[in-house]
Amino acid sequence: MNNQTSSFIYFACQQGAEKTIKSSLCEPVGPYRLAYSQKGFVTLKSNLSTPAWSKALPTHPLVRSHGHVLGKFDGDVAEPLIDKILSEFGSLDWEHMHVWQRDIAIPGWNGFEPGRSALAAFLSEKFNEALQSRGDSRRASSEKQHPEDSRIIEIIIDEPNRWWVAAHMVSNREEGWPGGVYAVPIPEDMISRAYLKLAEAIAWSGIEVRAGDRVVEIGSSPGGACQYLLDLGAKVTGIDPAEMDPMVSDHPGFTHWRARSIQVKRKDFAPFRFLICDANVAPNYTLDTIEAIVTYPTSKMEGLILTMKLASWDQADRIPDHLERVRKWGFSKVEARQLAHNRKEYCLTALR
Repeated sequence: MNNQTSSFIYFACQQGAEKTIKSSLCEPVGPYRLAYSQKGFVTLKSNLSTPAWSKALPTHPLVRSHGHVLGKFDGDVAEPLIDKILSEFGSLDWEHMHVWQRDIAIPGWNGFEPGRSALAAFLSEKFNEALQSRGDSRRASSEKQHPEDSRIIEIIIDEPNRWWVAAHMVSNREEGWPGGVYAVPIPEDMISRAYLKLAEAIAWSGIEVRAGDRVVEIGSSPGGACQYLLDLGAKVTGIDPAEMDPMVSDHPGFTHWRARSIQVKRKDFAPFRFLICDANVAPNYTLDTIEAIVTYPTSKMEGLILTMKLASWDQADRIPDHLERVRKWGFSKVEARQLAHNRKEYCLTALR
């Protein structure tokens, strides 16, 4: 199998973000032209030719996953499609297979969460049966994560009867997740979706919240993010004028400052190692609030996890300005990504 492929790439994103991604990467701004597009899934082409395992793929904060497209397969019966794909790409030197489905809805809509697809799990098992029957020891998964420099072949379920095959080399933590989605274990007593967002933010950013760390969250009600922090063993303070869920408020590791953050004295933030903020306000308001805290002389804040709300997808153009502003506060590692569990918002993380 020739590992050379034309520059035909895909991008997975949240439904609604497709236009923003296209406008930032397509001619005349970028080298690509439009190809096939569906909600949450965009393909682009150029006249260039690149290896299947090239890491030279364009990025964007709203892009969840990307890779080199190898082919598209249509059919109503799984087994013949699987046989055709393995016959064509079995000799390609991939190490692992990811099977995943593009989002069928907005995260949180009627209980939908990205990355949890019964169809993808079913097809993973079907691929594994076929691989085993061929004497191939490589395996497929819809949830398993793989380390940096792994060669991944992807089976992307666009529609139940339309699959795309793509390839990418893992170059960072999130590229090792099927479809770029971190499979957060969901507890039965989860208070809110903020639990999922913070779990994914910590997994993506590499921020290490250890047992005993003091963490403050602005906009903490009803307590989903605090619940996750408490599960990690952190000592958590929530700032919010609204009530907290009793599972959090009654926890011995939790303290509630029932106020707005602007009412809290800046010196009172001195004991905290990390600051979390998921407030339903404009990005500049969030940044103004956090700047006043972390630039105060007594602040010892080592890391930030901020949810930045977007009134429209066009506001994603301002993300570089947001990152540069946070760097000026003295943070050396400042990154942005729209998490799989985000909605019309993105996650900004910063470390000293």
